[in-house]
Amino acid sequence: MLTFALVFGCLFGGHALVLAAFAALRRGSAPRRRRSSLLASTRYAVEFVGTEALMLTGALELGVIRLSRFSLAGTLATLLAGFLAWEIWFYAGHRLLHTRLLYPLHRPHHAEEGLHASLCFSAGETMLLSSGYYVPLAIASHVSQAVSVPTLVLVFSIAHVLNVVSHLDFDLFGARFEASPLRHLLNSTRYHALHHAGRRGNYGLNTPWLDRLFGTEVAPRVAQGDDLAEGTPSAP
Repeated sequence: MLTFALVFGCLFGGHALVLAAFAALRRGSAPRRRRSSLLASTRYAVEFVGTEALMLTGALELGVIRLSRFSLAGTLATLLAGFLAWEIWFYAGHRLLHTRLLYPLHRPHHAEEGLHASLCFSAGETMLLSSGYYVPLAIASHVSQAVSVPTLVLVFSIAHVLNVVSHLDFDLFGARFEASPLRHLLNSTRYHALHHAGRRGNYGLNTPWLDRLFGTEVAPRVAQGDDLAEGTPSAP
């Protein structure tokens, strides 16, 4: 119980800090959200953090992840391997969530107007998508003893920031990003906005590689300007 309380407190605190930082950037860039929308966001944010805390606590208590001393080289290798594994896991899991069988788990995430930084994830989709973290972390902790408390902090912080950037309701980088070389390596908020606007595609979160490989990419048009498409409930 103590481990869960500590993990929940750290995750919730980090969650709040990240959202507060992006909320400050958001001021003047996007319309204020309705009170009902904020209440729904808060509910799912708590559900998301609680589920994440249960999963991480279980992984630590059951020995799926074993903590070791901090190693910079090991941590960097774990972050790189984890990012690649997470991209594959997220793409596959996200496409599964858009099937008729699993879409009810994913519907709350698409239910709000516009894009948002609240990470409105239900418990079911959190378990499906976030479980992708634990495979590389478990391997790294058992094979190379490369997982420490700072490693976990970095993994969850970076994953959370990247997730929020993809779900902002304003374009953090601007339309010029779409014409830059970085566009071939990383996704922008505009890229994932098309998915939330009801387009069937752009299932990847941080990179366009798998969408291009499997023919599900919907490329943003730079001519659209800096306004993001309004999100509507997206069907499977």
